[in-house]
Amino acid sequence: MVDNRFRRAPQVRPVGPARRAALVATTIVSLLAFLAGCSGDRPTLEAAPSTLPGSTTRPAPTTTTTPLTALPTSPVNVLGFIATPKGSPNAQPQVYAEPSRTATKIDVPARTMIGAPTTFAVIGDPERQPSSWYKVMLPIRPNTAVGWVEASTVDLTKTDVRIFVDLEGRTIRAERAGREVFRAPIAIGTETNPTPTGPAYMTELIKNTNPAGAYGPYAFGLSVHSDTLTEFEGGDGQVGIHGTNKPQLIGERVSHGCVRLSNSDIQKLVDLQLPLGAPVFIS
Repeated sequence: MVDNRFRRAPQVRPVGPARRAALVATTIVSLLAFLAGCSGDRPTLEAAPSTLPGSTTRPAPTTTTTPLTALPTSPVNVLGFIATPKGSPNAQPQVYAEPSRTATKIDVPARTMIGAPTTFAVIGDPERQPSSWYKVMLPIRPNTAVGWVEASTVDLTKTDVRIFVDLEGRTIRAERAGREVFRAPIAIGTETNPTPTGPAYMTELIKNTNPAGAYGPYAFGLSVHSDTLTEFEGGDGQVGIHGTNKPQLIGERVSHGCVRLSNSDIQKLVDLQLPLGAPVFIS
């Protein structure tokens, strides 16, 4: 058991504009295997080399001894705290099934499938309940799987941004410090391949080299995956938020699970400079 009585409150810094802009600029322009559960159309992309070091292929995540389906899942108390592993961006983060170095390790890659650095959404409020360990949501299956990272191995930041996806109302909205700053209509998953519900967070932002393609000019990757598709066109069924080349279908249930916006609206969402790790609530 972790004793919190003698822990100091962690040093938490807000996510500033410079950090957000850098994250956007260093993403890899590749959607072929990413966002595999999004569209029935295969995107046409120009070849573009990675601006990030390391492999662009994400291995299937596993634990050392425990199947991923056995991992616990998180409650909805994701409050905007973001944990980013320290050290080399290519070093695999040390994630455990329990708050102990002797616990089972969970294999989480250093980078996402398209090369963005791995981030975690922290569960709870580490400022109010300081600890040497953080419980975090993981960007792997099952959806909202959780693990533990040592506080000393991550940088802790905080954002006041929240994204809310209303499936019944077919809308997406963004709030900053409780004030609505963006709202737009959306298309969502079909009844056969529905958009998964629950808490999630943003894991990457991709600028598409073909803005007139199926995914529009930008795509945000989310930490959640399709409940019905475990593989799709080479990807692992990751769900995202992106533009579209079929704006006439906005408001309908037409995707394989992703959230589609008009290209003008996805541009507005990008212009908000959302940080990786920003919480997304789908209901």
